[in-house]
Amino acid sequence: MKRTREETLRHLEIADYLIRKICEGHYTVNQKIPSENDLCSQFNVNRNTVRQAVGRLTNLGWITPVHGKGCFVNQIPDPIVYVLSSKTRFSENMKKQGLEHSSQLIHWDKGRPDKEEQRNLGLNETDLVYRLEILRSIDQKPISITTTVMPEQDVPLFERHLNQFQSLYQILIEHYQLQPIRSKSFFQASLPSLKDAEILELPENVPILTIESVMNHPSGLPLEYSIARVRGDMHKCLVEF
Repeated sequence: MKRTREETLRHLEIADYLIRKICEGHYTVNQKIPSENDLCSQFNVNRNTVRQAVGRLTNLGWITPVHGKGCFVNQIPDPIVYVLSSKTRFSENMKKQGLEHSSQLIHWDKGRPDKEEQRNLGLNETDLVYRLEILRSIDQKPISITTTVMPEQDVPLFERHLNQFQSLYQILIEHYQLQPIRSKSFFQASLPSLKDAEILELPENVPILTIESVMNHPSGLPLEYSIARVRGDMHKCLVEF
């Protein structure tokens, strides 16, 4: 028999109910939530529907299943406030909040820009760019991966400064006297790629926030094009004007 839309979405209703009870303090940290049998009886649904609801809470980080014992409520940390302004710097943001933070360069290359990079940086197809993949962590937990692209003509011999990478903007300021100014950012919720989900230690069915940005020279010419993929469950974005 074909399931109705109401039946298909019933697990979301159960998941929302449990999250609400956790937020209200009905189930506290390290406390066990009702068993599958109890939830089946309470909501008059089959075991598969309950398992879908429990799986959703597990993926979102609200609970941890313990084999043979049940599911227990996790400590949910407050989301980290990330400020976006014309001169945003990750390290300064985290220092102001007293958070331990780090940036790790996981890959870089130098090559021709693709069409999107050409359009956003005002380049020709024969120009060269540096392309960096940067993993940023807070309290030793990965929070974002950013692909950053910069014209080679603006940061010549950039690879000389990547051996002991700690901060992109520190390199730009100290070695090139450049401090990019944000000109625009686009926000979009999406699901992570399998690679990003693995690096961010995030289930691939949990949304991330994609932030596509262009940073300029003080003169207004584009200097940096970036695409950040940020864990939505750990992040709250504040846009300052």
